[in-house]
Amino acid sequence: MYGNLKNEKRQSGYTLIELVIVMGIIVLLFGFTTINLGGVARVTSVNETVDLLTADIRGQQTKAMTGSGDGTSGSSYGIYFQTDQYTLFRGTTYSNQNSTNFIVKLDKNLNFVNDTFPNSTLIFLQSSGEISGYSTDNSTITTENTAGNEQKTIRVNQLGTVDQIN
Repeated sequence: MYGNLKNEKRQSGYTLIELVIVMGIIVLLFGFTTINLGGVARVTSVNETVDLLTADIRGQQTKAMTGSGDGTSGSSYGIYFQTDQYTLFRGTTYSNQNSTNFIVKLDKNLNFVNDTFPNSTLIFLQSSGEISGYSTDNSTITTENTAGNEQKTIRVNQLGTVDQIN
């Protein structure tokens, strides 16, 4: 009778090897999850930047068509692109001296890598909102995540509407 109790007590727990194997599996699963979430964050960052830029393009076009809403008469509005930022401005030409410029900086791993707009500037004409000096050869800008090589290209048509993102 005592022999059976001893055998039952020995079999009622986990061995060190079993615990180590289970902990190893948990660590591996956690590692894979962390790596995959990093990739999602990079793609999300590019998508968020494209969404923000698209909204700013629409906003600048709306201001050119209707005025800025600050009581001033209509004017042309534009966006000036640099590698790591873009500037929203008022007028037919970009001037870095203008105090009304609004600078939007990109996340640290994001850049504009292919800007085909003339002089890196997209200008919306007063009243019509069309793009000044439009041609199909100069109507795109590409955003790239340098850490993950994800890219998104935005194409703007003659009417100033974003008509393609890929």
